[in-house]
Amino acid sequence: MANILSNKNKILLTIVAALFANNSTAAEVKVNARASTELTYSDNINLSSTGEKHGIVSTWSAGTTSDINGNNGKLSFDYDVYQTIHSVDSDKNELFNELSFFGTKKFHRNNLTLNANASVTNTARSVEDNANTDFISGDTIENRTIDAQAIYRSNPRGYFDFYGSLDGSTTSNEDDVGDFYSVGATTVFKNGSAVKDYFWLMDYRYNRNISNNTDNEYYDFNLQQELGLQPVKGFSPFIRVYYEGYSRKDGNGVNDSGSWGPAARYYWHKRSYIELSYDFSFRDKDFWRGAFRINPTPRTLVEFDYTRRFFGDAYDFSLTHQIKKVKNSIKYTEEVTAFDRTFFIEGEDIEEYQLSKKLSVDSTVSLKRSSITLEVHTLERTPLEDNDEIGRRKFYGGTISASHRLSSKSTLNGSYQYDKNVFNTEERGHDVDYYRTYDISLVNQFSESISWDVSFRHSNSSGYDENRANMKLSVVY
Repeated sequence: MANILSNKNKILLTIVAALFANNSTAAEVKVNARASTELTYSDNINLSSTGEKHGIVSTWSAGTTSDINGNNGKLSFDYDVYQTIHSVDSDKNELFNELSFFGTKKFHRNNLTLNANASVTNTARSVEDNANTDFISGDTIENRTIDAQAIYRSNPRGYFDFYGSLDGSTTSNEDDVGDFYSVGATTVFKNGSAVKDYFWLMDYRYNRNISNNTDNEYYDFNLQQELGLQPVKGFSPFIRVYYEGYSRKDGNGVNDSGSWGPAARYYWHKRSYIELSYDFSFRDKDFWRGAFRINPTPRTLVEFDYTRRFFGDAYDFSLTHQIKKVKNSIKYTEEVTAFDRTFFIEGEDIEEYQLSKKLSVDSTVSLKRSSITLEVHTLERTPLEDNDEIGRRKFYGGTISASHRLSSKSTLNGSYQYDKNVFNTEERGHDVDYYRTYDISLVNQFSESISWDVSFRHSNSSGYDENRANMKLSVVY
C-alpha cells in the first residue's frame, strides 16, 4: 500500500511540476480538507413494495479540494470518499469515490494549450430496476473517465484564424459494460478580423470509438465549408457545403448525408440576422434550410436552425434571457450520440449510434434573501438502424427548489422532483416508471468551519414508498 501511495504522489507532483514550473512567478495555491458524518433513518431501507423494513445508515466521508492558479495554468482537484454502514444488512456496507480533476496549461505565447480531465462518478446500474443514484438506497456502479486534449490556435496578423485539436479519452465502468476509449481531431480554418470583403470557413471533425469488450471500432465525422461576401447593406451571400457520416454497426459503410447550395444572411443588427438557403442533397431530395439569431443586448440571445440530415428533419433552438433578478434559458437539440451508460437498459445494443432529442428549460429567480429555481427536461433516444424497441427510451422530469436565508447562519431549503421513464425491456415489455421526491432541510453554519443540517424526505415511485430523516455534521479545515 505504501508503494501505491508513493507512486500516486509522484504522479501528482510530476503533473503539478509540468504545469506550473516557472521560476519567474509564483502560483496561487489553495488547499482545503473536509470531513462529515451523517445519520439517516429510513422506514423502507430496501425500497420494497411490500414488507417494508426500517433501518439506519451512517455515512462517513472525507475529502479535499485543491486549486492552483498561475504561470498560464490552472489545476483543480476535488476528491471525496464515502463509507456507508447499514444497521440492517452489513453486506450493503460499501465504499464510494467521487473525483473531479481539471488541469490546463498554455505554452508558446498562449498558442498551445494542454488540457487534462478526470472524473469518478456513480450512476444507476440500470434505469429499468432503480434509477436512484444516492449511496444509501441506489444500486449504483462507479464510472471512471480520463480525457486529454492538445489545442493549437493561431491568428497571424488577423488575416486568418486557425484552430486544431487532438483528443483522447477512456471510459471504464465498475461492471465493464460499455467500456471504450476514443481518439478524435478537429480542424477549423477561417478568415480573421482583418479581412473586410469576404469570409470563409472550413470546419472538419473526426472521432473514433474503440470498444474494450469487442473487436469493433466505430467512427463519425462531419465537414462544413462556407465561402461568401461580408455584409453589404445588411446582405451577405455565400455558398455552403456540408457532409457527415456515422459508421454502421456491422462495419459496412456509413449512414451519411450531405448537401451544398447558395445561402444569404440579412443583418438588421451587427449581432442579429436571418438566414435562408436552398440545399442540393447528395443522397436525398433537395430542401430549404433556415436559421436566425437575435442578440439585441448581451442579456438576450435567441438562436434557431433547421436543416435536413440522414435521419430526417433536424432542429436546434436556444434562448437565454436575463434581467436583474430573473434568468431564463431554453435549449432544444437533436444530435447523434454514442452509448451513454447513464441510460443503460439490459438487452440494448451498446454498439449502435442513437438519435437523441433533448429539451431543457431552466429558470431562476434571485431575491435578497431567497431564490427559486425551476428545471424541466425531456430526452428521447432512438436507435439509428434497428427498429429495436428496447433501444427506444423517453425520459421526462423536472425539479422546483427554493432557498430562504433565515439569518446570517441559517438557511431553509425545500424541493420537489418528478421523473418519468418510458422504455421497453426483455422481461417486462413496455414499462413506465415514475419517481417523486419531496425534500426539506435546515442548514446552520455553527462556525466558520463547522455546519450541521437536518432534513426530511418523502419519496414515492411506481415501485415503493419511503420516508427518510437525516442529520449531518460537516467540518472544513
